[in-house]
Amino acid sequence: MTAKKSEIISSGYEATLSKIIKRINKARLSMLKKINKETVLLYWFIGNTVSDKIKRESWGDSTVERLSKDLQINFPGVRGFSPRNIWRMKSFYETYSDNEIMPPPVAEIGWAQNYIILEKCKNEQERKFYIKSASKMGWSKSDLIEKISEHYYQNKLLVQNNFSDTVPSDLKARTAWEFIDDYAIEIINPDQPIAEKELENSIVKNIVDFLIDMGGSFAFVGRQFRIEYREKEYFVDLLFFNLDLNCYVVVELKAREFDPRDLGQLQMYLLAANETIRKKDQNQTIGILICRDKDRMVVEYLLGSQKHPIGVSTYNKFRKLKQIPKEIAKYLPSEEEIIKRLGYISNEPDVRKILDK
Repeated sequence: MTAKKSEIISSGYEATLSKIIKRINKARLSMLKKINKETVLLYWFIGNTVSDKIKRESWGDSTVERLSKDLQINFPGVRGFSPRNIWRMKSFYETYSDNEIMPPPVAEIGWAQNYIILEKCKNEQERKFYIKSASKMGWSKSDLIEKISEHYYQNKLLVQNNFSDTVPSDLKARTAWEFIDDYAIEIINPDQPIAEKELENSIVKNIVDFLIDMGGSFAFVGRQFRIEYREKEYFVDLLFFNLDLNCYVVVELKAREFDPRDLGQLQMYLLAANETIRKKDQNQTIGILICRDKDRMVVEYLLGSQKHPIGVSTYNKFRKLKQIPKEIAKYLPSEEEIIKRLGYISNEPDVRKILDK
């Protein structure tokens, strides 16, 4: 009797759990769609404003550059307000401004999907097709790039397939986080990014002062320093120039435990810096990765290989400063010094609250 009752309860529980999960996924998808929509409408407004100012008040590159800097000062860490993206907003508005439907259909997909369609599609009909498809099928940014590169629109015209295909709603919900824009996430600041930004704000000044005090060899270049590389934008947490080593030093901060993928991200930053801001007479950029959660800290170093030409650079990873060639190591902070410095600030009450979340 007890066994049968247990089985009934177990069966009923699984059904209830499944029902709740479906409802959560449905709610997530609904919320994410609203976030995407508001982000696109915000960018539509900015694009409209900039377009109007250019026509009426002769705004140019320098004014848009100033607008970008002022917006990033007011909303630090939000990459969507870069000059490149503001010009995209202008182009976006002007392309669709004659649309009689408000809000326009473009508000049904994310900003990343929108600018991909805007930049890669040749005519209005093709743009309409991909906007409708991305909205209906829940295509992510990578999905959309793949479809366009495979000439999905042209192939559809040839075979005249029925456009009734849709992704099941539960599958859409499960992949909702792939559909949501990074741009939208940054604007609303969900919990984890808030913690990371707060901790970053707490340690940036300490790290900057610490490195600048290291014999005067470190010169601070910028925070959230923007680098354009191969038609993409990268934002470096902290960028320094080391006068003794004659090279840039990228410092990446993570308010969480170490993830091996962080090294891949840092390597991309180094490559981007080497191929864009680094001058011919300067040495290859060095990277320092600092990961700090409430239990431990990880410090990693990435050094470029001087044997490889630009474009095929390789990077050697070091966990300990003593593993780095002495002629370089003597100008860099050791992991012990970094941990000591950040260990001090992590005992401050406000930072402790963040780390304990």
